Amino acid sequence: MFLVDALLILAMTFFLFLPITDRKTVRMKLCVLCALVAVFSVTISRTEVAPVRLAGVVSTR
Repeated sequence: MFLVDALLILAMTFFLFLPITDRKTVRMKLCVLCALVAVFSVTISRTEVAPVRLAGVVSTR
């Protein structure tokens, strides 16, 4: 999943630094960046995280 996230970040930076020439280019940049951010947020939220283990006090009587 980290490779997919890295590729999405590269794609976002590519579209971020495209030159703005007219209104259609601005609309295209905003739409592509919003779509990439949406996909990136989904991949981050779906990334598996190790289960949390909390230390506990066990009484042995």
